[in-house]
Amino acid sequence: MSKRKDIKDGLRSTGDKRGLIYTKVLGWIDLGHACGEDSRRLKTLLLEEKGRKYFPEFKDWYFPVDYFQEFGFDYLQFGKVVERRVGINSPLMVRSCLSWEVKRRIALTIMTKTAFRFEAFQQSLAFSWYTDSGFSCEDLISDLVGFYRVFGNGTDPLVLSYPTTLGYALKIWDHYGPVGKFKNKELRPLLFPEPSPMRKFLPRKGLLPSWLDYIKPLNNLRDKYVYNRYESKPVKNLLHDANRMNHELYTSIRYAGWDFDNGHKNTNTPSMLYTYPHEIIKPEYFEFRN
Repeated sequence: MSKRKDIKDGLRSTGDKRGLIYTKVLGWIDLGHACGEDSRRLKTLLLEEKGRKYFPEFKDWYFPVDYFQEFGFDYLQFGKVVERRVGINSPLMVRSCLSWEVKRRIALTIMTKTAFRFEAFQQSLAFSWYTDSGFSCEDLISDLVGFYRVFGNGTDPLVLSYPTTLGYALKIWDHYGPVGKFKNKELRPLLFPEPSPMRKFLPRKGLLPSWLDYIKPLNNLRDKYVYNRYESKPVKNLLHDANRMNHELYTSIRYAGWDFDNGHKNTNTPSMLYTYPHEIIKPEYFEFRN
């Protein structure tokens, strides 16, 4: 839930991990989403392929991947920082020994499908009374920027997006209002024209630039690259729709520092308590026919 006090000078803050900036090409950008930490973890998982195993029923090797997005708050307990989070996790099995180009497509598919589900979760009645973050206009495009900063090539997308000064960004906020009241359910930027005393402008959808559109997601999940995971195994029939990625709602309470080893970020998955986890579809042994 971004506030006016979170706004920063875009020209000086592209390397920050918190805050809000305005750009001429992509509109508002949340630096927390755009820093790409979740994509960096996903990239490491795809490159290392830890825990890969051969599954005779699929006649190939697969390894586990957990990609999650979450929100929450921290508090002190017995002198230690405790992180309390709720979020969406996608427990998956990814085929081993794929090319880097295919892995990038897999990563974009995982990120976008999970991000849409996470934003919908934030917009649900359970949280919409507390936060306006669900599908806030800067969220999805910021996720995409973070993805390309990790998986893309060439110049930093934030530099290419023409970040503006603090004064310009504040002028946009004061004229149009908080970003959370503008919703965006597409991977396209929402742009806010510069205010003019003689004319009234409304936000408009912009076009996704080519430097944020050259990696394409998978066409579907039926190509044997990615399967949903159940009890540490890839499964075909976890959900009725074979092309649907599983997203599990979870809560997590852990001590800060769980994701660091000797001062370095690791790829561990935090402890998660699923809420109504999906169960594998049981076969119907008896069927009545006319």
